[in-house]
Amino acid sequence: MMQRWIKIILLSVVMLLGVQLVVAVAAQNIPLAVRRKVVEAQQLLEQQRYDQALKLLGIEAKDSGHYLIDFCRANAYLLSERPALAIPWLRRVVVKQADYAPGWLNLAQALYVSDDYAGAGQAFERSFALTRPERLSLLYNAALSYLQAEQSQSALTVLRQLIDRPAEQIDNSWRGALVQVYLQLEQPRQALPQLQFLAEHTQHEPQRRWRELLVQQYMVLGMSDQALNALNRYTDEDGLHSRWWTLLTHLHLEAGHYEQGLVALKVVGYLQPLSTEQTRLLADLHLSLGVPQQAQHYYQQLLKTQPHDRQVLTRLAHASLNLHQPQQALYWTQQQGAQSDPELLQLQGQLLFSLERYAEASELFGRLAKQSEQPGPLWLMTAYAAWNGELWAEARLALRQAQRFSEQRQRAKELLRQLQERTP
Repeated sequence: MMQRWIKIILLSVVMLLGVQLVVAVAAQNIPLAVRRKVVEAQQLLEQQRYDQALKLLGIEAKDSGHYLIDFCRANAYLLSERPALAIPWLRRVVVKQADYAPGWLNLAQALYVSDDYAGAGQAFERSFALTRPERLSLLYNAALSYLQAEQSQSALTVLRQLIDRPAEQIDNSWRGALVQVYLQLEQPRQALPQLQFLAEHTQHEPQRRWRELLVQQYMVLGMSDQALNALNRYTDEDGLHSRWWTLLTHLHLEAGHYEQGLVALKVVGYLQPLSTEQTRLLADLHLSLGVPQQAQHYYQQLLKTQPHDRQVLTRLAHASLNLHQPQQALYWTQQQGAQSDPELLQLQGQLLFSLERYAEASELFGRLAKQSEQPGPLWLMTAYAAWNGELWAEARLALRQAQRFSEQRQRAKELLRQLQERTP
């Protein structure tokens, strides 16, 4: 009955790990002049004197230049929040020294903040492969970067590397990312094991979000029993959280269990103010389940904010009829919002007829017949109303109009014959 909305729980953005500044300047294969310049440049960077560091290092690109000089230049741009200028220098670093992990890490971060998420994912993966001891956060950042780039399959490959570890080493954030990947790939059944784990092994608001998402996936997959069992448990454990009762309402209504759905929705109303849509649903359920007085109450609430809502006016009229209040039903059909609705006007005509206000009913049906694309039945109703009001001339004219239409022709001829016998 109600559309399912799958709410993807948003993952946090990549955790930037800080610009890597420390370089191995004491290594024997680094020329003394390079070591001195790097040390001096790093001191300037630590003092936030970025442009002076760039001037010291020189801004001219030289293929023969040492990769650490390029690395320091890039750091000056990164630290002064100019990542686009840092990227070319970092690319030179990893070309010249492909196994230099800090170069790959800084490149990954520069690409990420420059919105090149796919490139950032690749660079994070490379930095993870080169870093010892392992830093699993780098692999996780790679997965999040691929997710941001909408490269779900690449993210899945990376996350499987993280998940294929002993349970005590697996972080819940990895499981959450894997859930998002499976949902992006439209594989909700594959997400269930991780969702079930997160629904039990998290706490407070995050746990509520994972539990909600789990129930939604049960509903998407047609696993109604599992969804119902979960919601019954959650309402027992956390019964003041209105979202469980909202989901329970949807579940019962989709199964056609309208009484249970009504009960759940009323609980929602006790826990929080109902939305307009929820109030309308509550009113409709009361009406369909034979509780028109309560339905009237909720429909009248809706009219306070939507005074010309034709659907609400129609339902109010039907609720009044169910309460044997035709005069009140007529009142609702005569409100401003009803005057442009043919269905409501027809109902108004029927009510006028039932209240023996035949002249008004005949006039209204006649007006509707002139505006309708299928006027035959309306001309016949015009005639009935005029007949009962002993408006013989009006009845005769309406019957002549009605006999022009095949479905009404026979009845109209019979009535015309009877009318001819009754009147001169």
